[in-house]
Amino acid sequence: MTDTIFRVHPAINFARVGNSDEYYIAPETAAGELLDKTTGLFGGLPIKPGTEDTPIQEDDFRDAAGAVKRQAARFRIFVYDQLQDTYPSNDPGREVKIGDTVNGKVIKDIVWTVHVANKKNNWYKITDAAGEEIGIKAYEPDDQGQYHYPPIRDPENTAYPELAGLGSDLADPNRRTKLVIDGGPRTIASSACPGAIEHFNKTADCRYADAQGNICPVSDYPLSFPGEHFTMGNKYGPIDTLGELQVETGTGRLIVTGGYGRASGILLDESLPQLEDPIDNNYWFDDTSDGPVNAVIVFEDNTSASVVGGWVVTTDPGYAPQTRNVVSTWDDVFNTWVENLKLMPNLYRDGKYQGSYKASWEDDILPIFHGAFLQRWNTNLPQAGINGHNMMAKLQYSASPEAKIPNFKALIRDPNDTEEDDEGVKMPLALGDATKSFLSVSPTQYFLLMQWYAEQSVESLPALGVGEKLDRVILENCLGGRYSPGIDLTFIVRDVNLYKQRWQGVTGPFRINEQALNYQSVEAGKPFLDVGYIPLQNVQVEPGDLSKFMSQPWHTDYNSCAVHNPDPNPSSNNTLYWSWPAQRPVQVHPKELCTYDSENKAWSLGQQLFSIRGDGDGNNNLTHTNYPQNEGKYQQYIDYVDNWHKVGFIIQGIQIPADKGGNYGPDKFLEVKSQFTSYGDTVAPWPTATVPTPTTADD
Repeated sequence: MTDTIFRVHPAINFARVGNSDEYYIAPETAAGELLDKTTGLFGGLPIKPGTEDTPIQEDDFRDAAGAVKRQAARFRIFVYDQLQDTYPSNDPGREVKIGDTVNGKVIKDIVWTVHVANKKNNWYKITDAAGEEIGIKAYEPDDQGQYHYPPIRDPENTAYPELAGLGSDLADPNRRTKLVIDGGPRTIASSACPGAIEHFNKTADCRYADAQGNICPVSDYPLSFPGEHFTMGNKYGPIDTLGELQVETGTGRLIVTGGYGRASGILLDESLPQLEDPIDNNYWFDDTSDGPVNAVIVFEDNTSASVVGGWVVTTDPGYAPQTRNVVSTWDDVFNTWVENLKLMPNLYRDGKYQGSYKASWEDDILPIFHGAFLQRWNTNLPQAGINGHNMMAKLQYSASPEAKIPNFKALIRDPNDTEEDDEGVKMPLALGDATKSFLSVSPTQYFLLMQWYAEQSVESLPALGVGEKLDRVILENCLGGRYSPGIDLTFIVRDVNLYKQRWQGVTGPFRINEQALNYQSVEAGKPFLDVGYIPLQNVQVEPGDLSKFMSQPWHTDYNSCAVHNPDPNPSSNNTLYWSWPAQRPVQVHPKELCTYDSENKAWSLGQQLFSIRGDGDGNNNLTHTNYPQNEGKYQQYIDYVDNWHKVGFIIQGIQIPADKGGNYGPDKFLEVKSQFTSYGDTVAPWPTATVPTPTTADD
């Protein structure tokens, strides 16, 4: 079976936290993709558990008690009959399950092993000593080859006995023991009894599958959770699990659920530490995580086959799953692979894009326009802006680009021209990455847009194989472009060292550069995981190495990223912009405020509200402020930690049953299931003039 290759797909998948034991399955269609031209249904919706692809509806976001359901990551195994030398692959592959025959051998079982961890506290801050967000530049050497990394999180504090002895060396075993949440390896077979669950907690046994598919115990594995080392303030529940593994009944696919959205701090003088920073808050923990997903195929003749593994990341809830980012994680990953790893020489080679390459209208261009169109439902554009975005979404491949958009180049910000970084009147209308005022599409996106405009395009490309399509779709549903630090992944997706670079042959593209873990080397009482991956260095990736770059806890960054002044702010700018309107809705249209026209049997939009709106009014409203740049969020971070589970979800009207019969229609994307009881402050149309930055007393 030397020419037969098994791979886990998707290569990277995302679980999302929720405070319910129940879950739905991560979307396997792309946000912004028109799935059904008859009904108008867009992709991006999560899937009802126990089904192949039935999208959830309004009532599926919360359980019967009103708690937020978690999003589970679903993994499958595909077989390929030839080595890969191109992308897309000439071999589309096919999914395999127990009982299938491959090269005359019947699959008896699939044995899955997953290991997740959270390394946020034993890592560097996302900002430098001056508090500036510097992204991947923080990991570049100076002119003398010396590295000057940002300050570390959770420094030693001798004023508190529990924090003494932490030191400043990330490799110190004491730091790794106390500050890394390590859920250890867990294994489950596709043949497991229905309902079997493996927990990433302190009481469950650590196990892994060897090369033959034998399940091996690791009795001395040094599991670690913060309550073992510190006196924790568990107001929001203890961080004592990172989730579970189970297999999907009837298919044997792997289901990975993550944490419960908990945040917990080390008690200092019997009080929780202050939450004062949008990204880096010392001595706080959360229950997000990440790690490798591996499998072994076992055949009825008791032979086995290895499988190219995947990766799972647990992150923030997906409050607007159908809203596409104009720049997605996929766009940044694809750009990195195209420009640096020879993914598609017909598109890019010898350091330049190839003018002979034809862009795909449906695959490359329309998703960008749909992203702009859909984000209007999470922002407060004026009517002229709404009309413009609606126009772009209605463009057809058959239309002449120049006739429809005479000044297209003046409309789109050029990522190759740094002088355009501070031109806020261009698209995309969002804040930029670290050191950039405004967001730009990726260089690959820009090239493809210009090819389309020059009428060097085709309507669509041949369909990807199902496995490769999953790799792409999952990343299309995550944010890109602005990593400050982001929600799903961050700037590390642009680092070639994150990936297995020798992709041709067995591995295939987009795989994390996984560190092989030798569980036979485990020693009781000694931390197993090391410092791990460092950007721009050839260091392999361990469990916890992707999520460690994210906000600690995740709640503070989500709360803060509503509307902002650009940073740096051009001297002529007096307008606010959004950070991540697809992943972090700011201004929304609640279903409850829509009105019904009985004569025309149609729904009209009502008042637009802030997605985050504190209960109460006047000075008692925890989100109220007189400063426009601070609206749409809690004025104190701790209040969002208290209330994150109240935030509503944005879903297409076609998936919302209406009390007048039918539904709210495919042309609306409305907020549902918000648990806020107040309408909050009035939303003004963009652009919103700013006022002087408030002092601390005014916050």
